[in-house]
Amino acid sequence: MMPAFDSDTRLLVVAPHPDDEIIACGGLLQAVTRAGGRARVLFATDGDNNPWPQRLSERRWRLDAQARKRWGALRRAEAEAALDALQCDGLDGIHVGWPDGGLTTLLAPTRSAEAIDTLTDVMADFAPTLVMVPAFGDYHPDHSALALLATLALRRFPGVQAGAFHIHVPPSTAAQEWSLVLDAQALERKRDALRCYRSQLHFGQQRLLKFARANEAFDIGTGVPQTVVTGDRWRWRIELPDWMAKAGARHLRILALDDSGSLLDQRLPLSDPRLKAVRRAGVLEIEMQPLVAGARQVFAKVEHGVDAFVYDITLWTAAE
Repeated sequence: MMPAFDSDTRLLVVAPHPDDEIIACGGLLQAVTRAGGRARVLFATDGDNNPWPQRLSERRWRLDAQARKRWGALRRAEAEAALDALQCDGLDGIHVGWPDGGLTTLLAPTRSAEAIDTLTDVMADFAPTLVMVPAFGDYHPDHSALALLATLALRRFPGVQAGAFHIHVPPSTAAQEWSLVLDAQALERKRDALRCYRSQLHFGQQRLLKFARANEAFDIGTGVPQTVVTGDRWRWRIELPDWMAKAGARHLRILALDDSGSLLDQRLPLSDPRLKAVRRAGVLEIEMQPLVAGARQVFAKVEHGVDAFVYDITLWTAAE
């Protein structure tokens, strides 16, 4: 069951890309505003790094910076139309304009504090009672990075309830502690809102509409482990698909955090002598001496090194 909504409810949905808010929370946004509450969607990116639909739409192969800007403006307009299609009083959107496909870069020490401050300012201005973020266990790197940034911002608002929505999350790992079942009218409005994303329909309307589920499921909390690093070694147990364990694993990306943001964002080849890496039955066991002092939390994921792949092969794993 979801928490009760009333006129005091203020829902903030933190969406990585335009259409994520409808796919994951189209019914939730309606439920909150129907109860007299207010809702706001923060669009982290404009979804401008979306080359294949743009090539089909514009019938051109080469996409330069101006083309991406044009596509981003189109997707912003679609996002506003989608929110309007939900027919919700007290619902609006705000666009941050961060790099589509590049939210992981905001975890770098030189950028994380500014990104967290931006999210903090939005939260302080809107004063949400409930914040929904992408699941930290999502295989899209933009989603997991945004989950972590939002979690760090939420630490400055200890009384605010948080949840996580599922999009690219394996069903076996999705806790789904909250569930909302949409009635026929709410489901149809959700489908109407998704149809507003015409730029995403080039590969078939049903491909997008299949995400318009009548049951919206959420985790309680953002899913970011609260594990605090202790001891003089960093250790991880990272599950690997069989093909990656044999041939595809290339790098280990390491992220070390304190309460204010990132202390370290470093990518090491698995052959680096500082790493002691052992493969055992689909699991990569890694340990190393700490690369930086003062880290409260340390995460790592294995990367395949193929830039054409959008999704992560392994998820961020907390050091033991």
